[in-house]
Amino acid sequence: MQNKKISLGIIDLGYRENADSLTSISDIIDYAVKAEDCNYSRFWLAEHHYTHIQNHPYTNPDILISLIAGSTERIKIASAGTSINLYTPYSIASTYKLLNNLFHDRIALGLSKGLPDSTYIQNTCKVDLNSNYEKFQENFKEIIDLLENEEENLQSKSILIPPYKGLKPELWHLSTNFKAFSNTLAYDMNHCISVFHNFGQDIDNLPFDKNEIEQNKKNFFKIHNKYPHLIISLAIVLEDTLEKATQKRDELIKSASGHSRETFIIIPCTVESLHDLLSSWQEKFGIHEFVIYDLAATNDEKLKNLEQISNRFSLS
Repeated sequence: MQNKKISLGIIDLGYRENADSLTSISDIIDYAVKAEDCNYSRFWLAEHHYTHIQNHPYTNPDILISLIAGSTERIKIASAGTSINLYTPYSIASTYKLLNNLFHDRIALGLSKGLPDSTYIQNTCKVDLNSNYEKFQENFKEIIDLLENEEENLQSKSILIPPYKGLKPELWHLSTNFKAFSNTLAYDMNHCISVFHNFGQDIDNLPFDKNEIEQNKKNFFKIHNKYPHLIISLAIVLEDTLEKATQKRDELIKSASGHSRETFIIIPCTVESLHDLLSSWQEKFGIHEFVIYDLAATNDEKLKNLEQISNRFSLS
């Protein structure tokens, strides 16, 4: 049987080389608009609280998500993900439900247990590192309850998340493996596996089992009467030769020593080798959608790469 056509989305962490914060925000919006023009399926913004990048444009992406949504018409936009232990479940559910109804069911919420490196920020947000995972699970369930059980919460707890009877945002469980699929299965959610967060995995031999993935999808269908969206996200450096891409990847890792990019698995590639890689993952794992983090330094490079990749994967 012939594979389905591959769908591609974009994840952006915000940084642009030699650009101030406000210019970078303008660049991110242009990047998202171009992604829609090139028929990418999604545009995701990560939440990060960097202290070593003084020109980083944002921390929490909520306001920027609304700006991007107002500048586009079709592409789905999401946080990937919101650090849910920094905020109350009520504030998160309120913000994303309203955004999703303002922008025609295009807004999604990714749930993350990531935290700032800054101890001061953690303390200000009342984060207890010793119970971070337990708190994540508690907030995770409460956010879903606020979005799923609207009538019950209104009648029994006097909680209203406007707009009443509105569309809930698409929810994403962000993980680094399929072992955490139990949370996705228990709730009406989707599942994204990041292979660029480095936890010792072998990028050439990913430990995913196609039969297990298919069984998870069937189990999900039995409970929710629909199949979940499943996505793999990856980080790339794109050049016209693998030699150039590998050299740039190595330079990036060296320059980021001691910082977050050091923990990334970055795949050097050409447009052709990227197509070969994702086609092979599609065949091996039965996954048909991928979200790409392009580490090109400038917005001009990112825009050029968007178009090249779109053309090779026949997105346009």
